[in-house]
Amino acid sequence: MSFIDIIVGVKNEEKYIKKCIGSLQNQTIQDIKILVVDGISSDRTPDIIREIAENDSRVLLLRNPREVISSARNIGLEASDAEYVAYLDGHCYVDHDWLEKLLETYQKYEKRCKLGGVGSTYASPDNDSDLGKIIAKALQTPFGGIGTAFAQENTIKKVETVAFTLYPRFLLEEEDLFYDETMSHCEDTDFNYQLIKKGYQLLQNPRALVYQYRRGTLEAFLQQMVNYGEGRANFTIKNPRTFHWYHIIPTITIFYFIIFMITLIAYLNSLITQFTILIIFSPIAMYFLIDIYYTFKFGQIKTLLVFPLEHMGFGWGFLKGILMNNKKLKRGDFE
Repeated sequence: MSFIDIIVGVKNEEKYIKKCIGSLQNQTIQDIKILVVDGISSDRTPDIIREIAENDSRVLLLRNPREVISSARNIGLEASDAEYVAYLDGHCYVDHDWLEKLLETYQKYEKRCKLGGVGSTYASPDNDSDLGKIIAKALQTPFGGIGTAFAQENTIKKVETVAFTLYPRFLLEEEDLFYDETMSHCEDTDFNYQLIKKGYQLLQNPRALVYQYRRGTLEAFLQQMVNYGEGRANFTIKNPRTFHWYHIIPTITIFYFIIFMITLIAYLNSLITQFTILIIFSPIAMYFLIDIYYTFKFGQIKTLLVFPLEHMGFGWGFLKGILMNNKKLKRGDFE
């Protein structure tokens, strides 16, 4: 029996998995097990894990036949026998004192409130792609990350949900908590909400950093945002009380762009006045002024595309999730 078990859900992570596991092996807390749950990878990911496990008995390779991240987390929970359990993704790595910071925070606050878990803060790897760094910065701005767990904070604070979290395992067993395997995205948000409904609180430690590699192409980033939007819609339908007004802003933006194009065509055909087109144009002008501001601030021209792709992708995904909520979960749908 170990003190802390870390569940790492993976699928086709041969590029990152060695660094991920290595960062866990080098933690200041050494009494750990690293439960790597593989979703039937088609690359060398399982082979790399086996090679590492041959030299470190703390590393275990488990199989995830359903191939989705929520299933991976449940498989890890069922295999865990530690006092605490945490999770990480295969395309991430952490500082050597990551677990120590999470544990210290939990032990400091557990008697002050009904504490369910302590989570981490996203950071950008030094060797991430230029696009990956832009995406990370964008998601940490009010324009790109409002209402998300990506936004940077400076103090330990209470949150509605948080990623890469440390939980006491007895609590999860006592409350009979598992990840909803019908959800391919927002599964951690749903898991945390189960704790909140039972009266527990969640904290985020801004010094417990998780370095996450972002998508390497704009196409992949757009698809990720569509997935996030769809996941958020499914979560909101399941838990209506979690709805916030800002969740629908990206979807409204899509309809606005459609209305703007129709209005522009009408103006070009002299069907409406110049004053009307100026009123309709004002919000989109403000949007792109903000977009241009961050483009200059980041010093990267691709920033011009990142915000629109994020908002349009999330908005379309949210709308798609609302309209197609009964869609079956796809295999291999990892974040």
